[in-house]
Amino acid sequence: MKRTQLLSLLAVNLVLLPLIQLSYNLYFITKIAEGSFYLIILPTLIILSHLLLCCSWPRVAASIHWSFIYAGQATSIACYFVWHYGQLEPYPDMPPGEAVFDLCMSTFLIGLWQFIVLVLVHLSTFIILKMGLTFKKA
Repeated sequence: MKRTQLLSLLAVNLVLLPLIQLSYNLYFITKIAEGSFYLIILPTLIILSHLLLCCSWPRVAASIHWSFIYAGQATSIACYFVWHYGQLEPYPDMPPGEAVFDLCMSTFLIGLWQFIVLVLVHLSTFIILKMGLTFKKA
């Protein structure tokens, strides 16, 4: 793996994905439903960006791309938590810490669902790749 390939993978996952997260929180949170963004749009953007990188440098192993995809998903979830923690204003009648606990639970659930979506896509691409290699050999 070349240095430029590693830097591009890092840039996509550690710079571009937090910017997508921030732009959603700043501009699109009232226009796009949060569930569809975190379960459909963001995983799709992650996978499309890596498909673009795969097409530009075919020498990088798929396992490295998927490792960076999971790192990008974790970075996105961390940005989600930091952004909403900065916006956190608990109601006056809430017990201390309940708002933070609710934020932690919602962050965990969003991260878990995103992880499940990415694992399902990962498994399906792995199966398609193996089937393609099997048909190619036959």
